[in-house]
Amino acid sequence: MKPTEGGPDPSQLIDLFCRKSKAKASRTGKREISVSAQEKRGRLIAAQLGLTVRHVWREVGSASRFSTRKAREDQDNALKALERREVGALWVYRLDRWDRTGAGAVLRIIEPEDGLTRRLLIDNGDPDNPGIGLDSTNPRDREELIRQAERARAETDLLSERVRATKTYQLMNGEWLGAAPYGYRVVIVEKEDEDGELVEERKLELDSASAGDPKDPKSSKAEMARKAVYTLPMSGTSPDGIVASLNTRGVPSPTGGAWSRQTVRAMMKHPVYAGWQTKSNGGWNRSIVRNEAGEKLRVVVGPTVITEAERLEVLELIENPASSPRPELPRDTRKHRLLTDLTKCANCGGSMPSRGNSYACVRPRGARGCPAPLACTTHSLERWVTDRWFARITNADADDPLMYAVAERWAAKVAPEATADSKAAVRALEQAEAALAQVWADRRAGNYAGPSAKFFNSDVAAANEAVTAAQAALTDAVGRRSVDIGWLSDPETCQEAWEAADPATRRTLLRLAVERITVYPAPKKGGRFDGWGRVRIAWVDGQEDPDPTA
Repeated sequence: MKPTEGGPDPSQLIDLFCRKSKAKASRTGKREISVSAQEKRGRLIAAQLGLTVRHVWREVGSASRFSTRKAREDQDNALKALERREVGALWVYRLDRWDRTGAGAVLRIIEPEDGLTRRLLIDNGDPDNPGIGLDSTNPRDREELIRQAERARAETDLLSERVRATKTYQLMNGEWLGAAPYGYRVVIVEKEDEDGELVEERKLELDSASAGDPKDPKSSKAEMARKAVYTLPMSGTSPDGIVASLNTRGVPSPTGGAWSRQTVRAMMKHPVYAGWQTKSNGGWNRSIVRNEAGEKLRVVVGPTVITEAERLEVLELIENPASSPRPELPRDTRKHRLLTDLTKCANCGGSMPSRGNSYACVRPRGARGCPAPLACTTHSLERWVTDRWFARITNADADDPLMYAVAERWAAKVAPEATADSKAAVRALEQAEAALAQVWADRRAGNYAGPSAKFFNSDVAAANEAVTAAQAALTDAVGRRSVDIGWLSDPETCQEAWEAADPATRRTLLRLAVERITVYPAPKKGGRFDGWGRVRIAWVDGQEDPDPTA
């Protein structure tokens, strides 16, 4: 890297890398030098060399205990900066215990492919006289640096292999290796091994700690886990409905924040809630671990969140969403095409009902009708609109304005009386609030001055009481019209619902999200149907698909 015009010369810059193990003391009883003390020594060396410290990289932890590559970012970045010649030198307190990537980078620095000098400095370790122990630019030190880097790499590989072997043994021994899943807590139990000696094993047991439910403070995390994993799903509540229920109640999620659909679905599928040892299959998926005899390994002591039979019920529900109860839609026995009354002609704005195998503009050609009446094959148009509907519905977030609008329309279909009551309650609250505001406006205008002053307290009290009553009525009405549309946003259950629906129900489902469909002329005659080039859908949240003519 060359110095920028007016910028510092990299050869005059040095970085410091300070690392300390989490262990409080070594086996000899000597405490490791702190990161701050290491930095102080590095700055002293930099001053002696006449170099400017550009950056101090800090890392705290044991080389054998970093669970992810992210934990070694400072080590990697420090070495990469020197490799890229962003600085001319890198000072390191100790070279031991680098991971495989770090050891390889050290070798590349000592023997660079481009032949340009990179200076790697290792502290001499003398507590009283700080200095340079090894310098990569010194031919006598190069062999020792290479030897130490290779040894560090070999030790790290050997240590990693030992850790893997230990974890495999613990896994197959029915011990829980990570943090406890929500609803459980880790306990250490003593057990006699084959030699009759007591050994400690990490197991799980039900967590009796409070779930933090403001409405039920006595409810434990184990009870809340059962509700999320079994009780609510088997009552017909979708994952999104479970999320909404828990978040509305103010129950903290396993991470302490809000619940998400991914968390709930992962919990529903997790075998540990029936007591079984598991391993990760990548992402959120986990599978049951079996021993050489093919037997499942139990990792929970005492009762489990759900039984094995209940776990199988939940898995059946996930694999066959149709077994979950869902509100019935009012049936419309009239015969209609899927998009009738939604389609409009782009050339004149007229409607395009179904005629034979096409949707066609109803207005006649001519000055008083449509300048160029349009038509579009039924199959192509219906398929395009259905695919777009499915994509928007299943990819929308729970707080997407589209889903709020869909919920409003769904509630009007399945709970019309409650919806009417809710709208009436909103109007009543608006009127009560307006009356209260008028009382205060009259007072500011002086209408309660003089003899009228004695009426103010009673008027404002009555207005406050009316607002409070209207708020309570609205809360009650909203509660009665609460609907669950989580099954629509889940691709599996949405697809299943669509395939099982009759034509009238499909029309209703489409109109939950689609406001209007405008059909445009085909770019050329005889060409393949292009949905983006011929159709523009207006959605109930006010959004529209791209304009084909733009």
